[in-house]
Amino acid sequence: MNPLITPEQALGIGFIFTRVIGIFLSFPLLNTSMIPLNIRVLFVVAFSLYISTLLDIRISVDNISVVEIAINTLKELLIGFLLGVLVNVFIAAFSYAAELISYFMGLTIVNIFDPTFGQIAILDRLFILIFYLLFFITGVYQIFLTGVIASFKLFPVYSFDMNGGIFPYILEKSSQLFLLGFKLAFPFILVLFLTNVVLALINRLIPQIMVFIVGLPLQIFLGIASLAIGTATIVYFGIEVLDATSYSFIKMIKNIGK
Repeated sequence: MNPLITPEQALGIGFIFTRVIGIFLSFPLLNTSMIPLNIRVLFVVAFSLYISTLLDIRISVDNISVVEIAINTLKELLIGFLLGVLVNVFIAAFSYAAELISYFMGLTIVNIFDPTFGQIAILDRLFILIFYLLFFITGVYQIFLTGVIASFKLFPVYSFDMNGGIFPYILEKSSQLFLLGFKLAFPFILVLFLTNVVLALINRLIPQIMVFIVGLPLQIFLGIASLAIGTATIVYFGIEVLDATSYSFIKMIKNIGK
């Protein structure tokens, strides 16, 4: 009787499973408590089995040692983790933009502790949820899933020819989060900065007015109003960030095995 699964297939599925776990450990949406743990585990198993049936990866068990299996398992975990980290770098641009806007609105003193994301600014969760919304609406998630599957073809399991330049590449992309975050927050920062300038002039010209008492509510009001009016700006620059994410993700997959 033919076995349901051969040892060669079982070893291949195990390596696939390890790489997918590494992605889930570092990918921003999948490593939070927003998705229940049982759903995440089910998705990891289902996605791994889908890739295994799609690619039919088999690893010969002849003359393979436990040390080689352990090293390859760690390598697959590292690759999956790096693929998720790259996306995490770009979502940090949204968090940075929220921090800048919160600072100019005077909301940094009321940072909240969110069990999903940890200690964050008031606007941080709003911007992160906008990123997730755009991530699925624009279809970037399809590029991400396709890229994960393509990584098994461009850099097969049980291959030790990993490009060491992938780490400088991630560090290079990490520096972009400040520029992207500032571009995302710039229209709102400009409004709030001009508000501060006007309040400073009023304090100089009319010192009888208690600018601090008037200024803080005014900054919060103008910040909320500008966010309500300029939501399209967030979406526009958010799509630009997602385009950069997609390009960097595909380029990283192509270069990871060279």
